[in-house]
Amino acid sequence: MIAMMRWLNLSGLGWALGLTLSVSVVNTGVAQRVCGLPAAAVCGYQHAACGAGLEGIPVDANTHIGPPEWYTPDVPRDATVIVNYNGFPEEAMLAFDYAVDIWSVLLTSDVTVRIDAFWTDLGAGALAQAGPSNLHQNFANAPISDTYYPAALANALAGEDLSEQSDLECTFNSTANWYLGTDGNTPVGTYDFVTAALHELAHGLGFIGSAYYTNGFGFLGTANIPYPYDHFTETQDSVALLDLPNGSQTLGAALTSDHIYWNGANGMEGVGGGRPRLYAPANYQVGSSYSHLNETTYSPGTPNSLMTPGLNTAESNHNPGPALLGIFVDMGWVIGGCQILEVEIGEQGACNPDSDTYTQALVLTYQAPPTTGLIQVNGSLFSLGDSPQTLVLTGLPSDGQAVHLDIGFTANSECSVFIPQAFTAPASCYCLTDLSENGLTEVQDLLLLLADFGCLVGCEGDVNGDGASNVEDVLAVLSAFGGSCP
Repeated sequence: MIAMMRWLNLSGLGWALGLTLSVSVVNTGVAQRVCGLPAAAVCGYQHAACGAGLEGIPVDANTHIGPPEWYTPDVPRDATVIVNYNGFPEEAMLAFDYAVDIWSVLLTSDVTVRIDAFWTDLGAGALAQAGPSNLHQNFANAPISDTYYPAALANALAGEDLSEQSDLECTFNSTANWYLGTDGNTPVGTYDFVTAALHELAHGLGFIGSAYYTNGFGFLGTANIPYPYDHFTETQDSVALLDLPNGSQTLGAALTSDHIYWNGANGMEGVGGGRPRLYAPANYQVGSSYSHLNETTYSPGTPNSLMTPGLNTAESNHNPGPALLGIFVDMGWVIGGCQILEVEIGEQGACNPDSDTYTQALVLTYQAPPTTGLIQVNGSLFSLGDSPQTLVLTGLPSDGQAVHLDIGFTANSECSVFIPQAFTAPASCYCLTDLSENGLTEVQDLLLLLADFGCLVGCEGDVNGDGASNVEDVLAVLSAFGGSCP
């Protein structure tokens, strides 16, 4: 029997962590426009992270998706976020705080995430821009070597602040017709600011690729070094984009094929088992192509619509959605903090006739456990190990009854799971009528009982458990006479 406890329908924990020692930092400048190289060098090649950013579509969608059902203001946060506001009006700050709070409940990081947020005129059409402020490669615990990780993700994986600078930057168009409420009831003709903020924060946290395109030729990488995002993109024929010749027309054709897909297992689970379709129109769109989900496939009002390149008026989506969260897990983020993801019921030991007890093995899979304390299972305590961790319960009574499991961490009472009727105990194997303990009920047992006959307290011949050695015990021995014990 396998009992499973999963949150957000994510089956994996992301990448296994390796260990490298060198650390390098790339200062990427401001917003989505610059990623690694100087602005002129990157944007001159129509880098995916350059251009107008989130596009406003002045067509009322009249759709609303609320925040995740488990989101409440008093849910414990698994990441600390500090925002440095520049020019923001008070109402916009409150709306941005709300979007940040949704992400802070989702993401797990022991390192504070620092955001620079700007409120300025971006011109007509553009609603917002965002991107990581710094990129890091080959840091301790980097899942993939020679890959530029956005700062917030790199810090979370490394367990330390690798640059002590802002991790991401978001810029919002001060002239856009924003709806700054947090209820998602976006009036016609206005753009929901919370939706835009969630979208841009996702870019800054890692939903961004390194592709760029010019004159029919496609490129991947900042100084030929890819991002985590790039490792999971492929063509319709399942050819990894990183396997295509860099700087080639072949890669350029793929980037404008309208058929680029995500192949990470968790992102695929987020769309029900297929491949999330990325935005790759025939007319390459700087700042939109490649680093978004497909607008047609994930239309307004559908669960995975947050990361499409356009936001309609009267459209609100306050839920990152299963595809985006799965993509984040594929890239290395831990979503949801401390969780017990799966409890597998392992081997059950046979009943021990000497004690009438048995053992039961469990395999516990968890993520982001507390750094101190112990694991507790039905009151038994175990030291923390590596997930998945095998635990063996001992001295359990053999009574043939269903056993419930209450599993958690002593240092975090919120991180727990209760599994009713997880397994069934074996039947009792204690042979009460075998007083001589030779595996049989025979003359010797009857003689021992008769020698103790009439005892009223602490009687060795008490077979039926009433405390005395009497006629009922004799009848029980005679009933089992000649038989062997289990």
